[in-house]
Amino acid sequence: MTDEEIFFTDYKEYEIGSRKVSVGSINAYDEETAKDLAARMRKTMPLTKPSTGIDMSFAMISIQHDDISVTYLVPSDEAEEEVLKAAFGNEAVYDGTSWRIEPCISRKAAFIPAITDVLESYPKE
Repeated sequence: MTDEEIFFTDYKEYEIGSRKVSVGSINAYDEETAKDLAARMRKTMPLTKPSTGIDMSFAMISIQHDDISVTYLVPSDEAEEEVLKAAFGNEAVYDGTSWRIEPCISRKAAFIPAITDVLESYPKE
């Protein structure tokens, strides 16, 4: 699969205020694969915005099996970095590409509510 196909495999779009936001959810087996996917998605996501009409794009790369429960939150550019920093900066660690958070979080139950709180605090310019 291409990186774009991987991003769109489990992809959802949301309207948050006046913004169109997308989140691709990807599963990985181990940390090395997750970090590699994070770097690849960071390069791919900005390229998908023009064709989808999306304002902000994120990827969630999760590892969940045995004793491992981790999610990497990947922004597509600097604006998304700021949103993730505001939403998860106190509970996640940034490695220059993505935020690593333990335990694994859900897109619907945790990620979307957290970024919604941030985006509704800062109107679209």
